[in-house]
Amino acid sequence: MEFAKGHGTGNDFVIVPDPEDALPLKDAQVALLCDRRFGIGGDGLLRVAPSEDPAAEWFMDYRNADGSIAEMCGNGVRVFVRYLLDKGLAEGPEVAVATRAGIKTVTVAGDELRVDMGAAEFGSTSQASVEGFTWPGQVVSMGNPHLVCHLGDEAELEALELFHQPRYDAALFPEGVNVEFVAGTAPHVRMRVHERGVGETASCGTGACAVGAVALRHAGLDTGVCRVDVPGGTLTIEVTDDTLYMTGPAVIVAEGAFRL
Repeated sequence: MEFAKGHGTGNDFVIVPDPEDALPLKDAQVALLCDRRFGIGGDGLLRVAPSEDPAAEWFMDYRNADGSIAEMCGNGVRVFVRYLLDKGLAEGPEVAVATRAGIKTVTVAGDELRVDMGAAEFGSTSQASVEGFTWPGQVVSMGNPHLVCHLGDEAELEALELFHQPRYDAALFPEGVNVEFVAGTAPHVRMRVHERGVGETASCGTGACAVGAVALRHAGLDTGVCRVDVPGGTLTIEVTDDTLYMTGPAVIVAEGAFRL
């Protein structure tokens, strides 16, 4: 099986080209491919499949590292488009991609890629706990679920232990939730994230979008730009009256074959 490996701000993915839609990977196969000791290694898998939506040629079949299905991945869609462009499967400057969260339009922005992520949808408030400490959080949907928790300062963020899944209201999130922990105020914040089905990652694109939207709202702004520093780099979040844009890098680092 052919594969490529790519990342967006350290959030890394196994890319599997499947233009004939002939590789319906099982959960265990995805988990093996994403395993960092016995497979290729990645926070998730991007299968390049033909789209059934006439608005896009390609469908991003995104799977978490444990094989579970996810609706959307912001870093993943940039890496997905970088792969399409490198392989001549799409032409810029704009590329439409079908996802489980709808069509996402990705635009080449110099060395980076800019994604129209759609509007952030604010839900209720809730809370998350880590090793006995609890923080209030804002529920946000970016096509997938997020819980954004603001910590006191960067030292508290740095000391946070995210080896285990944070505790949250399972009734509110029956399919799990990505939990973001944030320090700082708009227009520049820092974030760490525990992704459902993966664990702590170096970055989460949709999480950065949720964090940027919440940070601007906390600053009393309905629109604006917020830089979100993640362990793997920086993502720029722009909130407008009707949508949200995320800009960041996407790099293909390797290609090869895997004996599945």
